[in-house]
Amino acid sequence: MSAPIGLGKTALSILATVVMAGCSGAGVSAPPASTLLLNVAPAGGSSGVSVDTTITITFNHPMNPAMSRYASVHEGDISGPVVDGSWSWSVDTTILTFTPASALKAATTYVIHLGGGMMDAEGDPVDMSQYGPGCGGQTATAGMMGGGGGSGGMGPGMGSGMGSEMGQGWEGSDGTYGMIFTFMTSGQV
Repeated sequence: MSAPIGLGKTALSILATVVMAGCSGAGVSAPPASTLLLNVAPAGGSSGVSVDTTITITFNHPMNPAMSRYASVHEGDISGPVVDGSWSWSVDTTILTFTPASALKAATTYVIHLGGGMMDAEGDPVDMSQYGPGCGGQTATAGMMGGGGGSGGMGPGMGSGMGSEMGQGWEGSDGTYGMIFTFMTSGQV
């Protein structure tokens, strides 16, 4: 395959690296065949986010459309109530969008949770570790969710709906429960 007119192979390689850099702005260090979480918006640590925002999650390869069930948005913290809304995929299943059923509450903390067992369209796991931390992500553990860990166990302090986020699909092969991205909306209570 030849390069477009005016762009050499080196320029295309640099362009591909910039596009794949994700939230952190770092170069790609995973093999190109790996499915990566590239971007989360709003990023973890964001403040002043509009109460009318939609949430977008971007991957570098097509995803299994059923994986939207391993994404959630919570009010307060990871053990807080799940925000009502709908998840939808772009036509090429690389962008997952959450649209809340109603405006988010002003001056309120929200947490986006992506399960550790998310799989791409080929059935391969998603690598969240490359760019997730650069997007403000933090590894989700059973202890964060009030669970005792291991095979979907639930412990004291489980929040609304958290039992379903402790089982298969939510737990990754490394024993973590994916990543969380915390943000705060603008306005006053």
